Amino acid sequence: MKSNSLKYLLAILLGCCSSFSVCADEETDRWTKLCVNGDISYCNLVGRKYVAIGDYKKAMSVYKASCEHNSGEGCSWLGNFYINGQGIRKSLRKANELYIKSCDLQYGEGCLHLAQLYEESFEFEQFRDKAPEFYSKGCSYGNAESCMNLGALYSEGKSVDIDLKRAVKYFDMACGNKNGLGCFSAGELHSQDYDELKHDYEKALDSYQKACELAVAPGCTALGLMYEEGKGDDADNELAASYYKIACNLKDAEGCLYIAYATEKGEGVKKDPVLAQEYYKKACNLGQISACSNSTTVANK
Repeated sequence: MKSNSLKYLLAILLGCCSSFSVCADEETDRWTKLCVNGDISYCNLVGRKYVAIGDYKKAMSVYKASCEHNSGEGCSWLGNFYINGQGIRKSLRKANELYIKSCDLQYGEGCLHLAQLYEESFEFEQFRDKAPEFYSKGCSYGNAESCMNLGALYSEGKSVDIDLKRAVKYFDMACGNKNGLGCFSAGELHSQDYDELKHDYEKALDSYQKACELAVAPGCTALGLMYEEGKGDDADNELAASYYKIACNLKDAEGCLYIAYATEKGEGVKKDPVLAQEYYKKACNLGQISACSNSTTVANK
């Protein structure tokens, strides 16, 4: 029965393709035929194509068929549409049901969205304490953001007792799955001393390096500070300045402030008061108040 309804659905979608640019794409047409033949993974690919062009009604139809055939990804996407009211009337209750099914199908992103729904929605406030459980499941299924969010709960003591050892464990797991904020958060914990956790500058340096490579600007600034202070490696003002500059280019106000200091004093870079003033100005515009007074005076010193 489901197989016949899926074929009927996709036949309708193909029949309507002439008015949509996505259907002119031979690859989309091939994926749709594979979906009709029962390969649900291709249904999800077609769904993503429709999402990309903002055709949420067609995307929803495809993902509905995918979810009916027990695709965790399809159920998760369907839940997103109900959360945002895209292609369907908004319904948090329906989204909750779909995220539960997605998570039960071991799709990590479905568990993530379920945990976020419980953590953030007033309507599901009574389930807030269950958020860690579903972040944990999402993390175990390979979803990096779930690991990151679970680490944050343990770091801040939300719905769980504060446990920095667990927090850094989950931040490290998130970082291992290329979550830049996870890398930065791991670096923050590795770089300081706490009652239950001692600093490990080498791990902090590695975590900040990965965060910076993943374009998390504060990670680049923190990495620069580590090199400036000689923590985790030999002190190196030139490297420090290079990371401050990267951070500033990524619009981190503190990074702009530090490259301004370095450029004003000629530490790790060529001394250049005019350029330093530009960095101070940028830092000020990005909200670093302490840079504002220097943004108009350095070049005149």
